[in-house]
Amino acid sequence: MHVAVVGPGAMGLLFACRLSQAGAAVTLIDHRPERAARVAAQGVTIEDETGQSTLAIDITADPAALAKADLALVCVKAHGTAQVAATLAKHLDARARALTFQNGAGNVEALTQALGPERVLGGITSEGATVLGPGRVRHAGRGQTHIGPAEGPPDAYCGQAADLLARAGFAVSQVEGVQNLIWTKLIINVGINALTAILDAPNGRLLDLPSARRLMDLAVDEALGVGLAYGVRFLHQDMPQAVRDVARRTAKNVSSMRADVQNKRPTEVEFINGAVCRMGQEKGLATPINQTLTLLVKAIEENQQPA
Repeated sequence: MHVAVVGPGAMGLLFACRLSQAGAAVTLIDHRPERAARVAAQGVTIEDETGQSTLAIDITADPAALAKADLALVCVKAHGTAQVAATLAKHLDARARALTFQNGAGNVEALTQALGPERVLGGITSEGATVLGPGRVRHAGRGQTHIGPAEGPPDAYCGQAADLLARAGFAVSQVEGVQNLIWTKLIINVGINALTAILDAPNGRLLDLPSARRLMDLAVDEALGVGLAYGVRFLHQDMPQAVRDVARRTAKNVSSMRADVQNKRPTEVEFINGAVCRMGQEKGLATPINQTLTLLVKAIEENQQPA
């Protein structure tokens, strides 16, 4: 199976490296030609507890390279999904599928609209990864990975994708009801990401601060109410505790939103806490904590822009 990894961020680099190490044919797609050329020249380096390895992975800025892929792994930020979906619709072979592990709400829907539900897989992963520089990634922590079709039960193709990920060393399972998966990951991001970005703190620090922990619980409770209004069945019976457990397991990690703020990049807050607010409004549910967290992160972004 030939895998095109779209987006050279933390997760994109992690999956590209692990799949390549497992013997899969991998092409990394980067929309920035100058960065693609640099990484192509130096190789992709992955660090973990055993040391580091530098791999010669095919990388290009030419979306036409998608034509040879059997699976496109979408690893761009949520605000880039619509553009990537259009690119996949244009270049991806009709038999190929797309798999997203992205944060936030709306990614599976955008890909489904462009490709059709039968060609889209969604999933969540609790693998930890941190970008150290262009083409350099640290595998910061192991976790669980779950995938499933956009609609219906797992099929043969989903099984092939799961087997591929398992050979690459990921603990993977197949599930039915991908939206339940995505909502579960959304709740975790709601509780952790914005607060770590606002406080400029690692994930575990939230558990040490009584007020931050209280805000985490309040934001999660709001999001749970919205999810339940949409009929979501969460993977954990006690989601607030599940969020705290993730923060504890990833205590030293830099959340993706905190990294975006540190590097003065646009965040995904509108697709995480902001999405909870929009969906809550559609159901007549108030979400003041998530609204405040969204506005605070956006204020930080705005303050980083030149006057």
